[in-house]
Amino acid sequence: MDGTSRRDLLHELQELIFSAETSQETATRLAFYPLQASAARIGHDLKVFEALRSSEPKSLEQLQDMTNAHPITLGRLLRYMASVGLIRETGINQFEANQTCQKLATPEAVTTLTHFFDNGGPLFQEMPAFLRKTNYQDVIDEKATVLQSAFKTDLDTYAWFSQHPALLGSLVKYMALEQQVRARWLDEYPVERDAQNWDPNLPVFVDVGGNVGHYCALFKHRFPAVPGRVILQDLPHSLAQALQTPGVEAVAHDFFEPQPLKGARFYHLGWILHNWSDEKAKHILRQIRSAMGDQSMLLINDMILPETEVPAFAAALDLVMLGGCGGRERTMKEWRELLGDVGLVIRECIMYDRELCHGIIGVALS
Repeated sequence: MDGTSRRDLLHELQELIFSAETSQETATRLAFYPLQASAARIGHDLKVFEALRSSEPKSLEQLQDMTNAHPITLGRLLRYMASVGLIRETGINQFEANQTCQKLATPEAVTTLTHFFDNGGPLFQEMPAFLRKTNYQDVIDEKATVLQSAFKTDLDTYAWFSQHPALLGSLVKYMALEQQVRARWLDEYPVERDAQNWDPNLPVFVDVGGNVGHYCALFKHRFPAVPGRVILQDLPHSLAQALQTPGVEAVAHDFFEPQPLKGARFYHLGWILHNWSDEKAKHILRQIRSAMGDQSMLLINDMILPETEVPAFAAALDLVMLGGCGGRERTMKEWRELLGDVGLVIRECIMYDRELCHGIIGVALS
């Protein structure tokens, strides 16, 4: 079963289950969703899911010995986890892993839940009050988002994270996990075709705002024979942590400033523009456009939302962008308008993960 068919099946099954609920049951289910996430987060802290997955059913006493939690508190937590299907209760104070427990015990589940619970949870809780207060206006100022209200700060998202290393660590781990999906464009886009006979002395791939250089490293690994310089650009504090990839140059650069590298074959913006409002995104694009030549292609690696029936994860991430930094996910129509406003035109678009709405947009001078 492909990803789209599986998603459609899950949607139909959910609709069937929800249709059998009473109004009170629907309201209760939604109201207690945060508690389910809390229970899963506690389960990760106590390593309950890992303990149950790795052996036969365990008693409350055995789990208490492993976790050092008070038996009464632990018993109440386990009882709730079993009631919502996170684990299975097999008898009085007896528990074992079910399919959900097996999945929650994986490293990727721990990374995902930790990031969205710790960094996203306060935003979700604050969002209704914030939007009421602002009369549901568009959120475009990165220093006046839900994050400032939720975490009681005047700092923008990036400055705030820099002062909270534990939460930043959760974000970085999640982004590394996402990188496994977001780098698939390298297998889809015709890089070798477009870089054929390129001058080896000129930049062939410039990763603008490329953090520590994952995309540059993958580019070199995937296309070792492609001629030209591969260059990582970011702020100095990011470059200080950059991967030491042979053949990759590191150049300090703020993407709100004019692009110093002229006439590259490919400029790459990997999940950058969704962090910013349209006006800030246009400013970033203008800096790159000023450096592009006739053969240059700007590769925008980002979400491309469908006009209707947006998948739940993509729609949720759009609201995370609204709450966290005043950014947004965009439809193809919105991408065309944004790019057209700064004198750029879409030449190619490849959806490399339709289920997650991930695509690579090839953009040239208009």
